[in-house]
Amino acid sequence: MTVLRRIPLTLAVFVITAVPSLLQFAYPGVLTSLQRTPAIRDGQVWRLVTSLVVQDGGWFGAASNLFFLLLVGALAELTLRRWLWATCYVGCGLVAEGIALAWEPTGGGNSIAICGLAGALTVALLTRPLRPSTAWRPEATGEALHPRHLWLPAGVAWWSVALLGTVSELALYIGVAAGAAVQVALVAGGETGRGNRTLGRIVAAGALAVGITLTALRNIHGPPLLLGAALTYAASRR
Repeated sequence: MTVLRRIPLTLAVFVITAVPSLLQFAYPGVLTSLQRTPAIRDGQVWRLVTSLVVQDGGWFGAASNLFFLLLVGALAELTLRRWLWATCYVGCGLVAEGIALAWEPTGGGNSIAICGLAGALTVALLTRPLRPSTAWRPEATGEALHPRHLWLPAGVAWWSVALLGTVSELALYIGVAAGAAVQVALVAGGETGRGNRTLGRIVAAGALAVGITLTALRNIHGPPLLLGAALTYAASRR
């Protein structure tokens, strides 16, 4: 319950997204009415926003996106300032929707907005969190080491795995193997999280490499991930 009180933004966005995402399966017109289409160029600009609250990937895609919204969203809200959380989620999502008009003009889903948050978390893993805590000290142990910091690399790693699944089946298999290796390494680290900072940097570098690769492949998930990282890095330098 304590954690839930600390992630009100994530929970609010989850509800706003979950309601139409689930309603679309009972009423298919919800998806067709709210998703991104070329009609945006003809004046239906509101679809840039509404396409973030419906899912074009069926039941599995909807469940996956909602799950990762909770996971990545919670980790981000515990790490970032809320204004930056909102900027990375909404801002990166809208920019990605604009890019999608050229790359993938019809569709919907909040995965591109989650990418903005994942990109932000790569900066926290590579440098320092924007909410400093004793848990980030290399010597922190026991109660001073919060679970959210131990599992932050796992959240970014598994989201990167999900993104690889949008490329090909082979990429997904490779990603799952890498994600499992990260999970094993975290568990093996035990309470002190030995190697967590180094592992986090490796995961962050891997996530950014995924973002660059997806962008090169004209996959709409790449640009928001890189933009989220750029915005967060700029904020951390202020």
